[in-house]
Amino acid sequence: MNTREKNLANIQKQEEVQAKEEKQMNSEMQNPTSLRKQLTNKNGDYVFRLEKALIDAGKSSAEAEKMVNALLNEIVTAQKQGIPASSLYKKSPILKAEEILHPVIKPKKPKYWMRAVDSSLLYFVVFTAMIAIMALTAGTKNQYNSQYGLLTLIAIAAILGTLMTYYTDILVAGGKGKAKFGKIALLTVAMVAVLFIVITIFSSKVFQVINPVLPAWGNLILVALVYGARYLFRKHYHITGSVLNPVPQVKSRD
Repeated sequence: MNTREKNLANIQKQEEVQAKEEKQMNSEMQNPTSLRKQLTNKNGDYVFRLEKALIDAGKSSAEAEKMVNALLNEIVTAQKQGIPASSLYKKSPILKAEEILHPVIKPKKPKYWMRAVDSSLLYFVVFTAMIAIMALTAGTKNQYNSQYGLLTLIAIAAILGTLMTYYTDILVAGGKGKAKFGKIALLTVAMVAVLFIVITIFSSKVFQVINPVLPAWGNLILVALVYGARYLFRKHYHITGSVLNPVPQVKSRD
């Protein structure tokens, strides 16, 4: 065996020894018994009181120990950085036990299409109700909703719901002033233009057959039905907030 081969063999042996030591160290780090021995007096007391709080809440000693063991690694890691468990969790052992037993699950943000559908249903309810009220107020002389047939109302609601949901996302997400203002201005112009085109097209005689103008009471019945459908839709997809009352976006840790 020449010198080069000997050097390669020594390097390989050193790497194997180092890998074995790292594996053993990681194993010790994950060993609850070893981790407990590394705790300072302050952290040891915190862990002791945390286990006691879990037991007082109805957990067995084994269950409480298992729950606390799951936290030991992060407690020791923070401890090495000079951060005690009380500062790490910013809670007393009793409150931390309550958090472990009753974790708060943050609701997932609904997908864009879900919020767009919800917004469209909302705009349909608002706009159709407004048309019906104006018709009832004006009586037989009413001319307000002569061009707003059923298809027109659906199209307006769909356009407003889709674009205003995106519009709201821009406002809530934040961003640089000029870029944000530019997007809002462009979206506003596009929305007005699309609404004008849609209303003009659907108001033509060609669409009268499939775009009937409902009487005021018909629109009110439709409003009630769509409002109920929206309630069920929101409940099914766990939607909170709306385009008129947006919920601030929270970035996920994942």
